[in-house]
Amino acid sequence: MNKLLTLSLTMLVCAAASTGASAQALTGCAAKKADLQEHLAQAQAHGNHAQQAKLRLAQRQLNANCTDEGLRREREADVRKKERQVAKRRADLEKAQAKGKQDKIARQEKKLQDAEAELKQAQDMLAK
Repeated sequence: MNKLLTLSLTMLVCAAASTGASAQALTGCAAKKADLQEHLAQAQAHGNHAQQAKLRLAQRQLNANCTDEGLRREREADVRKKERQVAKRRADLEKAQAKGKQDKIARQEKKLQDAEAELKQAQDMLAK
């Protein structure tokens, strides 16, 4: 699946996570399809034709390209990438602490916190 489609679908799934009690028991592509269907129903209920068209396109692409194995591999790769980013941010923080400049330390701590939050989100997606 191309990266733009993956990003779009991931954003849709994240946005729809709170709407789908029935999709919570599903995993992988089935969960994505159920969440996408719920979003489509909401767009239809609100008469949002532009959103409906986008969601139908995403639905066709999801049906054509999504496999549970491929989705798992993508999510595992994302987790590994985020782990490397966290390690880099920790090293940057240690360098800032060695220099002792509080403004740089605070900036690096914030970047590390952000990277850790992104890693947690990627790990949560891997479990879905």
